[in-house]
Amino acid sequence: MKRLGSVCLILALALTLSAGAGQAVYAADEAVLEIDGRSVATDIAPVVKDGTILVPLRVATETLGATVSWNQAASQATIVTAGYTVVFTAGSTNYTVNGAQKTLAGAPEVVSGRTLVPIRALAESIGAEVAYDAAANKATVKYFTHMSGSVKVSGSTTVLPIMQSAADQLIAMNSGLSIAVAGGGSGAGVKDTQNGANNVGMSSRDLTADELQELNPVVMASDGIAIIVNPNNPVQNLTREQAAKIFLGEVRNWNEVGGNNAPILVQTRETGSGTLATLEELLLERETVVATATPFTSSALIKQSVAGSENAVGFDSIGYVDSTVKAVSLDGITAGETTVKNSTYPLSRSLYVFTKGRATGVNAMLIDYLRTLDVQNNIVQREGYISIY
Repeated sequence: MKRLGSVCLILALALTLSAGAGQAVYAADEAVLEIDGRSVATDIAPVVKDGTILVPLRVATETLGATVSWNQAASQATIVTAGYTVVFTAGSTNYTVNGAQKTLAGAPEVVSGRTLVPIRALAESIGAEVAYDAAANKATVKYFTHMSGSVKVSGSTTVLPIMQSAADQLIAMNSGLSIAVAGGGSGAGVKDTQNGANNVGMSSRDLTADELQELNPVVMASDGIAIIVNPNNPVQNLTREQAAKIFLGEVRNWNEVGGNNAPILVQTRETGSGTLATLEELLLERETVVATATPFTSSALIKQSVAGSENAVGFDSIGYVDSTVKAVSLDGITAGETTVKNSTYPLSRSLYVFTKGRATGVNAMLIDYLRTLDVQNNIVQREGYISIY
């Protein structure tokens, strides 16, 4: 599931735009590319070559939410979105879309170590609209502004803030689109997707082997589970062993871990919570949280409970941690962007969205949108989570 982002900087993307019958082919050194109403600035300016606009392939990742990989031995560029896999081969006019063979007007090229492939074929393959204004030497692609229909989303309350913000933006961009987002926990999201009660599910835990038989997950952010206490609690750090014993009910007084002489009040999430499942797997070695712990049905509610009790302890996504609670470090490591990305923080995890089978249509577009640089930089990070890039 890891993003193959490093190749994006060494690949490039081309837009084949056929001139009308009897019309001369337009040639120029530079061209303009616009995607979903925004001019796209790239490290290499888009250029026209024999009627083709060439742009860096990183555009596919940053603006269309795709992942890109390059097979040097086969000279193949593979672009993967939620709904499609498009494979281009340098020097060949054949390409494939989800395994079906197609034909290009001109073969992709390798120029100065960069692979150039046709964006018209790519954009139209994944359901985008492409237009070309020869007079202005401008290519326009509409993908996330080309959405309509209704989407139901449910599941993890950890993922919910990201999804709701992204949904709000897409609705504002598309008058014929509605997206209903609900929580309920990762387990509920899985069941809803399996039963057809939603179109897209959300999970803050890895899907099980059985679930993977029918569900197709896509990583949309990274996260860490913070052990949270009341800000007045003097404890700043716990060892993994201490934290595990607290949630297993084996350590019951704060003075056993360097705190005040006071009982530890364990707060937990409800059965079915992805955050609970991940905590039990990563910290408790698949044992269960002590039965006397008080359960809460959302990330917001467990945070609120810990904030209101000086002797409470709980766990929550780092996206929910604010000044009302304090996140203690584990083995001296604090959850943050660097420690989550390199997995040195013990409770690092991926956040997922998923569909029953491979996503199609507007559902696939929604998932792709979550993976764009715009959402990763302006929603995922703003909400306190960690970008996949």
